[in-house]
Amino acid sequence: MLDKVIWNEATPQARRRALARPAETGTADAAAREIVDAVRGRGDEAVRAYAARLDGYAPEDFRVSVEAIATARAAMEPADAEAIKAAADAVRRFHVKQGYSGYSVETWPGVTASRRTTPVDVAALYVPAGSAPLVSTLVMLAVPAQLAGVPRIVVVAPPAGEGGVNPALLATAGLLGIDEVYAIGGAQAIAALATGSAGLPRADKIFGPGNAYVAAAKAYVAGLPGGPAIDLPAGPSEVMVIADNGADPELVASDLLSQAEHDPAAQVILVCYEELTRERVIAAVEAQLGRLPRAGIARAALAQSRAVVCDTPEDAAEVANTYAPEHLILQTDNAERLVGLVRHAGSIFVGSWTPEAAGDYAAGPNHTLPTGGAGRAYGGVTVEAFQKTTTILRASPQGAAAMAPAVERLAALEGLDAHATAMRLRRERAEALKPDTADGRPRAGTKRRKTAETDVTVTVNLDRDGPNRIATGVGYFNHMLEQVARHGGIALDVAVEGDLHIDAHHTIEDVCLTFGEALREALGDKRGIARFGFELPMDESRAAVWIDLSGRPFARFEGEIPGDSVGEFPVEMTGHAFRSIAESLGAAIHVKVEGENAHHMVESCFKAFGRALRSAVRIEGEALPSTKGVLA
Repeated sequence: MLDKVIWNEATPQARRRALARPAETGTADAAAREIVDAVRGRGDEAVRAYAARLDGYAPEDFRVSVEAIATARAAMEPADAEAIKAAADAVRRFHVKQGYSGYSVETWPGVTASRRTTPVDVAALYVPAGSAPLVSTLVMLAVPAQLAGVPRIVVVAPPAGEGGVNPALLATAGLLGIDEVYAIGGAQAIAALATGSAGLPRADKIFGPGNAYVAAAKAYVAGLPGGPAIDLPAGPSEVMVIADNGADPELVASDLLSQAEHDPAAQVILVCYEELTRERVIAAVEAQLGRLPRAGIARAALAQSRAVVCDTPEDAAEVANTYAPEHLILQTDNAERLVGLVRHAGSIFVGSWTPEAAGDYAAGPNHTLPTGGAGRAYGGVTVEAFQKTTTILRASPQGAAAMAPAVERLAALEGLDAHATAMRLRRERAEALKPDTADGRPRAGTKRRKTAETDVTVTVNLDRDGPNRIATGVGYFNHMLEQVARHGGIALDVAVEGDLHIDAHHTIEDVCLTFGEALREALGDKRGIARFGFELPMDESRAAVWIDLSGRPFARFEGEIPGDSVGEFPVEMTGHAFRSIAESLGAAIHVKVEGENAHHMVESCFKAFGRALRSAVRIEGEALPSTKGVLA
């Protein structure tokens, strides 16, 4: 147990042997390939045959019924349910700041390059349920998937014999709002997800840890043509603890054992500065093993453990960076210094009060982490892991002409004549065109505003009538912005991320401020615009809107809208919305509304604003719309 290695006396070969993972026999790889290939060839029949042989469970339908999930949820102890909800809330609070964001930049005059973020369509979450049903893994995978907006989240878990999926896992799925659970495990579950066999969906990406067969199957299917992506390379769990002379040996031992009890193939490494520290930790491990129900599993893991004795913190950091542990625990007086020295680790736990067990369950960061040294190139599961990005390029004739010389030269340099021709033809056609406006560029603008509450990105194109994509998280407000875009004859893209459920006020205000900034950018120097706009619509409600796009930032709102809200939209925010737009756009906006129906009154204001905006941004010539010859 904890065989000793003196780091500064060890040869490079001895160091590599000391930090080597448990030897792989190759049996899992071969077996996983056999199962996957059988499922690819024989489909449902092969899945059922392997499920019957390996899981002892091959029902007509692998999907667990919604009623069974509800029953498990109702039967769960209230204290257990509260603990799961508390953990999920902490995981959600940590992960909510994550996620790719869209943006747009002008890379050449008249060339706009944008990035759009979308979730994967089908995310499959593999949750181990062998000797220990890992409800925590379900929480760690489901919450970021939900934050990413994945439309279809499916869970697969090994069945407990004929009893189906462990009730605690089913109850957790119910608490998280997931109702698609399949009772199947092992490499056959991965194969079914990769091929869409036996009633399971074909997954775009498969997440979650598992035994060696699951890990091998994931790696294999990810390399197949058209196969699913996977989260990260995974293997047996592992921990490294760096402990100085003052570390509490009982706490160090408990951290080592919390990983050793996972799996006989798990690995634990102690890094210390004195032989005495190693001896104290071994004694504490032996004492705690006697009280551990899973002592047999832990002893098997400890049989391949190591204790590396170093001279300095720099040496200890070198050991950590060489090993790149899944979990790294720092029980030293200079723990914060070590944090800065360590570059490769899945997750770091700083100080004696921060056990890795907290990270496994309820601290917030994700516990699905790279193992086997993959921490040198991978991080743990994040919201971004459930997303993908798409780049979108838009060029005006003038933009094509601007970038053509560089493209044509580079194509010639590479000897790709068709590439050069594709660009040259557009340049020649662009040079033959007469610009419609002073510089020929589309009047478009993109702005992003990030606050503690929201992350807002707005793109406006004044010269394009749609398409519009609006997602603020406030349903009725989405509808109002759609009315502005439709009646304004503009293209509008609004994306909002963040905490949208506590207070709609912040969302509405931040969106309007960002919308005004994007409008201002799109207008440019305002040359040729009509400048003024006026509109007076609607039914029993009437709204009048006056706009001066070159006035000073000023807003006036007249009218009393009855009630507190329309849907989740607070009616008091109607006037505030126009004040926010006026402030960031740098325009004068006057709104006057009357009527009795709050829904119609709010809607008429936004429709009228759209119509007024359409009039005001209309191009009437090339002159500045001011007798002074300058604009505010």
